[in-house]
Amino acid sequence: MPPEECLPQEFLTASGSNEGYYPDGCEPPPPLELPPTTPASLSYTAYTTQPLFTVSWGYSDGYGQYVTYELEELGSTGYWQQVYQGGSTFFTATGRPPSVYRYRVRACTNAGCSPYRDGSTLVVNPPPAMDLYAEYPFLYTHDQQNAQYAASTQGFRTEFELPPDASVPGYLGDWDNMSFKPGTVDGMLHLGQGFNLLKESYAQICIDTNHPAFQIVSVPRNATEFFAKRSVSVSHLRELLDVGLSGGISASGSDFSVEASADKKRFVEQISDSYQESVVVKWAREVDEWTLNTVADPLKPDFVTNMLIPGNPNAQAKFRERCGDKYVHGLTRGARVYMVFQFDAKKYTLEEREQYGAKLELAISNVVKATGASTLSTETQQLLSSLGVTVEAYALGGDENVRFRINRDNFVSEYNAFIGSVSATNAVLVKQSLSHYDHPTQFLNYNYFQVFADYRIPFEQLQRWNAIDIELAERCKLFNSYQSYANYGDDLDKCRQGTAEVMIAKTRCMETLSWPGCAHPLSYYTPGPISSSPGPLPGNTLLHGWLGNNVRRLERETMTHTGDRHVNGGFWNKECGSFTDDVCLSSSSCAVDYFRSDPARLTQGYLYKEILYSSPGSGGSVQSYIYGTTCMRTATTICTSRFGSTVADHKFEQAIYGQCPQTRQFAIVN
Repeated sequence: MPPEECLPQEFLTASGSNEGYYPDGCEPPPPLELPPTTPASLSYTAYTTQPLFTVSWGYSDGYGQYVTYELEELGSTGYWQQVYQGGSTFFTATGRPPSVYRYRVRACTNAGCSPYRDGSTLVVNPPPAMDLYAEYPFLYTHDQQNAQYAASTQGFRTEFELPPDASVPGYLGDWDNMSFKPGTVDGMLHLGQGFNLLKESYAQICIDTNHPAFQIVSVPRNATEFFAKRSVSVSHLRELLDVGLSGGISASGSDFSVEASADKKRFVEQISDSYQESVVVKWAREVDEWTLNTVADPLKPDFVTNMLIPGNPNAQAKFRERCGDKYVHGLTRGARVYMVFQFDAKKYTLEEREQYGAKLELAISNVVKATGASTLSTETQQLLSSLGVTVEAYALGGDENVRFRINRDNFVSEYNAFIGSVSATNAVLVKQSLSHYDHPTQFLNYNYFQVFADYRIPFEQLQRWNAIDIELAERCKLFNSYQSYANYGDDLDKCRQGTAEVMIAKTRCMETLSWPGCAHPLSYYTPGPISSSPGPLPGNTLLHGWLGNNVRRLERETMTHTGDRHVNGGFWNKECGSFTDDVCLSSSSCAVDYFRSDPARLTQGYLYKEILYSSPGSGGSVQSYIYGTTCMRTATTICTSRFGSTVADHKFEQAIYGQCPQTRQFAIVN
């Protein structure tokens, strides 16, 4: 410690620098070293079936020192274990057994370590696996036959994409350019391909393509489809983007558990929250149509005699794993483009939202036509700019790079260029027709679904779970939008737990071996962390009820108040009065809706409207502002005149806008 005469006049600043005057002969103390700040964020999916996943985190301020990060994992062992230490801001986990995991990360320098940034739960739940080749060696021969068939016939590029998977060469997550997928040859679909209805993924070719009666027929087509429509709900948006309710993709999570079709992908990307207003433009052209002519018993004999056993669920599951539920009987090639015009409607009233949504739909409809787009008028440009409209494009066939180039200023030229780019050489699969496998003649004494797996009930249940998944995504993304205005961390944790459990329920409906656990949402109970399908919630929890009680929904709330203040003064006396008028949201858990503005767009989150203000004497004032966290206050001072019998008046209206959490049960699809 320096002697008294060497102490500086100014103390150390908060940043650690030594500022102040030191007398001659005195040395300043060494710089104060502060530990680094906590990493800004910690991110990873809530659920995965994949053999690897990535944990990433935000940077830390090391105050000029080199920062390293320590990542710890809490898994099936029951205690925290360090899995990474170094300067990177991400870690790829591999080979994790089925379990529920949590992660935490901290930053360290020579000055010490920051507090941990804690993450929420992550469920690793790989689907049950089947080793078909060990039981059916004849499949190797059919793989060769399928490869020969694919090499000698027309192939069709599909819109399906493969999720990142270490078992696939080049797996490092390039969603937009990956086309190879299990069940297809060189990433191309061929007529006769099997199709798994619940996963919406292709399987292997199991019909007899070597039979002399097998024939492929093609005919040219020149049909065009076009519309420009405003989406009135999330379910309507799904319809406009040609998305079905089957298929195993999570709308509320970032992990794609199985192959993801392009329609699912564009839908998930466009779900933000219930206050997004969207206008969808679709343009499609059909170039040619291809169909199959097959024999009476089109299945390969090996599958009928060696794999199909009527009334045997295991045999049905194995056939379905290899061949799917149906096969591709016909398809149409062509091109299509979707343009999604979207603006954030949170700041508008319901009436304004309807007005601007309809106005945007009319403006886009007037510009974009089936034959091409016309010039963008100044009025339409101003509308797009004032609403903050964004434009996303999704293209199949034609010049698919339009999606990387398009924006609000160039969509007219890009749309016209896409239409002009479509030809037979860049056409892709845009429609397909599926046929059930024909009932084998030797099993006609059995009904169809005694021979083949009966997907119908799991299909119905999956539709119900997908509808819940979509609603879950809406609720959670809206909470995320208001996280900076209120502490909704617990709600977002519940969102992650709900997402994982919904995905477990969906997986049980998609995987044939798990069908015994596929249930209606009103009778589905969580399996618990010690089951083969681990989850973050305790076992035997009715999931639908838990979701409704724990994953709340933000709903708009407007609280209003009318103020009426008066001060009376005597003939020779000046009188002043000071008043405060508060109006509050119904609960401290509400968030002030700073997205909404008053009609003049002068304030955000609240409204002040003056009806009468009369303060004859000096010293009057009015101030309106957000008070506390969920209240609006108008502070008023009004004064009468010093001479004459006068009255001071202040009449006004005030309102505060909010988003308030409400407990609502999730809807069930009938």
